[in-house]
Amino acid sequence: MKIKKLVEFIKKHKFILAFLLIVLIGMYLRFYRIESIQEFGWDQGRDAWKVRDIIKGQIVLNGPRTGIGHMHLGSLWYYLLVPFYLITKLDPAGAIYLNIIVNLFNFVAIFYVTKKIYGGKGALFTSFIYTTNKYLIEINRTAWNVTPIPGVAALIFYSIYKIVYENKYKWIFLLSFLTGLFFHLHFSVVFLPLIILLSLIFVKDKKKVFIYGLVSLPLLIIWFIPSVFYDIQSKNTNTNLFNSFLKDYFINKFHFRFFLIRLHDAFIQFQTILSLPKDIKVAKFIIPIIYWAVLLFEKNKKQKILGYLISLWFIVPAIGYSFYGGTTSEYYMLMNSLLVIYIVYYLQTKLIKLKFKQTIYLLIIFWSIFTYSQTKNLWIKNQNNGLIKQKEEVRKRIQENNKIMFNEGDVKAYLWQIWVEDVK
Repeated sequence: MKIKKLVEFIKKHKFILAFLLIVLIGMYLRFYRIESIQEFGWDQGRDAWKVRDIIKGQIVLNGPRTGIGHMHLGSLWYYLLVPFYLITKLDPAGAIYLNIIVNLFNFVAIFYVTKKIYGGKGALFTSFIYTTNKYLIEINRTAWNVTPIPGVAALIFYSIYKIVYENKYKWIFLLSFLTGLFFHLHFSVVFLPLIILLSLIFVKDKKKVFIYGLVSLPLLIIWFIPSVFYDIQSKNTNTNLFNSFLKDYFINKFHFRFFLIRLHDAFIQFQTILSLPKDIKVAKFIIPIIYWAVLLFEKNKKQKILGYLISLWFIVPAIGYSFYGGTTSEYYMLMNSLLVIYIVYYLQTKLIKLKFKQTIYLLIIFWSIFTYSQTKNLWIKNQNNGLIKQKEEVRKRIQENNKIMFNEGDVKAYLWQIWVEDVK
């Protein structure tokens, strides 16, 4: 009788149980012995100094600085770190505990959103790929303000979907709130207003959308208040830095050849997530081109709308970055990582519907090999490097009385400060 109840329980909650197993795998791959394998770089060193300032009573209004142009994001990440630094007595390892929570948030947000849009099977497939993808594992176990992007972007996309497809206009309030929150994560937030506006073109009741959007503005603006206060009280304001950014990096004329170059940046997540060869530049465009070709013959209204909404998240940045003269990195498009998996899943379902008997077996073999190649070097974690090694090096310097001078992005300088100077 007990076995029968257990079987019934498993059948009833099979998707949740499978998801929990996936999360366990994901957390192991990301965080088991994390201090031994993950070094703290410039961003983590900077964060440590800022959190120390906050704990000592300083009000920090400006957040992480962008790599190009020295513009500042919002300061939310610093304040989220505070309780964890207090628990660890200013040890920068506190950032790891926050990062664990943020990764769990990403897992839950991605599973929830995907299940609502594509159903349980789609949610499990997407979660599994997200869990076992080498690039996403490595970038998400880094404790920095970029980590929440996949989860927040998923909720923003879902909010747009609810508004456009289901006409649930109250989701505009969450959309405004999350868009403002994104300002504290990465400067790619500049693309969201245009993505949102173009997404709302096909809403039925534009008047209601406008009214809801107007009323929801405080939920967006509130996230910018600390930065505004910083501008007001600072003599060397961020406004000047912003003007400098525009002068040095903004291209005020559209150049088609440069647009083609930036096109590679906009679609780079296909290359990183699918581990496509870097020397074959056109490889990253093959899947999106196939996706758009299939959409031309799509009869399902939901899939057509999803295709339009997904496409905007690639097209708008492609055009936007063509007016930006600075350097970029692959994580500048991390907000699209989930959508890459959505496109792959959609094409996969189309293949399965062809009813070619061997298709499902070929897909199982392919994803098995792909997963193995992605995780084969991540299961055994016997390194003795990372933050542990950095701490050992500082202890050695302390024993030798070899002082480490202040450096904003050097976690070793920070450790010297809290272990030697602060204890005085």
